[in-house]
Amino acid sequence: MQAAHEFIYDLAEKISMPAIYLEISRLMKKPNAEVGDFEKLVEADSMLTLRIIRIANSQFFGFKRKANNLYEAISLIGVIQVHDMLLSSLCLRAFYNIPEQVLNFNDFWRHGIQCGIAARTLAKFCGLPAGNRFFTLGLLLEIGHALMYIKAPDLSSKTLLVSQQYNRPLVTVEREYFGFDYCQLGAVLMRHWHLPEIYSQIIEHHLCPERTEPHYRMQTDLVNLAHRLLEEKGYLYNQLTQLLTYHQQLVPTPIPENIEQLVFNTIVEHGDEVLAMLTPYNCTQGEPSIPS
Repeated sequence: MQAAHEFIYDLAEKISMPAIYLEISRLMKKPNAEVGDFEKLVEADSMLTLRIIRIANSQFFGFKRKANNLYEAISLIGVIQVHDMLLSSLCLRAFYNIPEQVLNFNDFWRHGIQCGIAARTLAKFCGLPAGNRFFTLGLLLEIGHALMYIKAPDLSSKTLLVSQQYNRPLVTVEREYFGFDYCQLGAVLMRHWHLPEIYSQIIEHHLCPERTEPHYRMQTDLVNLAHRLLEEKGYLYNQLTQLLTYHQQLVPTPIPENIEQLVFNTIVEHGDEVLAMLTPYNCTQGEPSIPS
């Protein structure tokens, strides 16, 4: 995927993650790191501090006990889940200054948030921990398309038009015009940001889970279901039931027959709330106060 690496290289400065994320990532690798260490890093960014507390107290991400400060929020959410939520928020921050005529910020990320909510909701039905990681994976699935439209908006629009006119898979057309598809490009970005390997694996193979490494197959299958749910309806109950049977490490939870409607209800109920929480403060009409 040399072409994808070169594409990313030219954009490196525009889409770099803030230094605080790199510091958090380094701290996570220290076995003796404590909650207070993460608190000191995050509190240097007042808006990020506010966002983490709001996430901890939100209806969608929150817990039964309320967090009154950053230390309590990190303690409630957990370090790994804080990492994933910071990644979600900082990723939106990295892309927020792209001109609207190139990338409609709200429309693009609203779709990503819907996919993230679907992935997290399905993970909870399957009894999986670390649900916020599934949210972030769903959020970032199509990040490669954002990169394409930032650097080559005309060519990106052309590939979409050709795909629609000739009823051909978009990824196939993208490989012909770009030399790579949005999945491959997104995976290269994940490695450029030095994210855990699960991100690049799932983003690269979410359309074809059978191609992912065996260690990530179950997670990729689940995210694939979330992604497909937004494209085609009426199959989720059967597919999720098969998934629980195929992956024995999943808890064999009875799946409600109206699972599809339950997921869409969750998206409708929490989509705007989550978008508002993760959107950079200078893209909104001011930062809302912490929910009581």
